[in-house]
Amino acid sequence: MNWKHDVQLNDLDDNQRLEFTCRVCGVFYFKFAAELKQREDLAFAWMDQVEKAHICLQRGCNGQVRLLLYHNSEASGFVAGLA
Repeated sequence: MNWKHDVQLNDLDDNQRLEFTCRVCGVFYFKFAAELKQREDLAFAWMDQVEKAHICLQRGCNGQVRLLLYHNSEASGFVAGLA
């Protein structure tokens, strides 16, 4: 069990970016959750089902892809200290 089995596509915001990386050739591409929600076969799919439903977009590859949630936030260090 992992997060892909616990999260449904409908749980994500429409502007959430998903990164698909090919396990064979390494090509990666991004899609928004809103794009995937428009597909009827993925309307109520779990994230592992979304991952299995996609193949690599590189011409002639058609390899399996790995799905990641893309976070575009900045990391910041701990500012406050113990008094």
